[in-house]
Amino acid sequence: MGQGEEALHDIFRNSFRGGKGLSGPGSDCARLKPPSGVATLQTVDQLIEGVHAELGTPWTTLARKLLRRTLSDLAAVGARPWAVSWTIAAPASASQSRLKRMAQAFLAEANAFGCAVVGGDLSQSPHLVLTCTATGLEGRRRAPGRSGARPGDWLLVTGRLGGAVQSGRHLRPEPRLTEGTRLNQTYRPRAMMDLSDGLATDLPRLLRASGVGAQIQLNDLPLHPEATKATGHERWQCALAEGEDYELLIALPARRARMALTDPVLLRTGLTQIGTVTEGNSLVWLDGQTPLRAKFKGWTYSWKS
Repeated sequence: MGQGEEALHDIFRNSFRGGKGLSGPGSDCARLKPPSGVATLQTVDQLIEGVHAELGTPWTTLARKLLRRTLSDLAAVGARPWAVSWTIAAPASASQSRLKRMAQAFLAEANAFGCAVVGGDLSQSPHLVLTCTATGLEGRRRAPGRSGARPGDWLLVTGRLGGAVQSGRHLRPEPRLTEGTRLNQTYRPRAMMDLSDGLATDLPRLLRASGVGAQIQLNDLPLHPEATKATGHERWQCALAEGEDYELLIALPARRARMALTDPVLLRTGLTQIGTVTEGNSLVWLDGQTPLRAKFKGWTYSWKS
């Protein structure tokens, strides 16, 4: 891929739009100098064809999904996207035109979110493997992380849950960057994270980190229209366990939660209380006043080909 790799690097060099504190492709390293006094936040994510998306999905779609799912991590800490780099490992049989189209799709998506692509690398693999490293700028308030939830806090989610695969949303997730910044800067969450593996998997991660339990009212879950097509426990399974929602899960003190629930910026996306944080370490799913013994299992990364 030597000659092809140079062609891809040319795409990055020619498309790079320099910003304050950034120098991009064209050297062994990019130079990043954040504004004085501003902390940077960094995350890395990957996408494997046949694991994180169905085999046969257009590579341009996968490149766009990679960027968006990586930026979702920045949304979860209330950061503003600043710079990204990425890697491509593709089969040797991949044509140069196909690789160029994928790179151009990634660049266009990054530009739409206002972040510069400052570097990349290309290698060979039996299957397409993409990785993305994103750097964001922290706002005036420090990101809450996952470990600060306390008994009595309200648990809320943005948007609607379930049916991401059936509706096709899993291929074009919407990172809640505006909402993450608004929540972090205005309402000071005790804990916040994004939901990539489904509430049934991700909520216990937040609870373990905070050393608390929770009660979740299943009838209050905001369901995506695709999830409402199921009935009974299947509807809840769809909302809790299918994954790929990329919504935000937030723990807020009750007073600040009530204020957030009337915020016009957050209401555009939707913000819903789904439960409360409790003492101990038990997670209880409630159907009205009735605790359920059903165990909901979150997303597992495998696709039927």
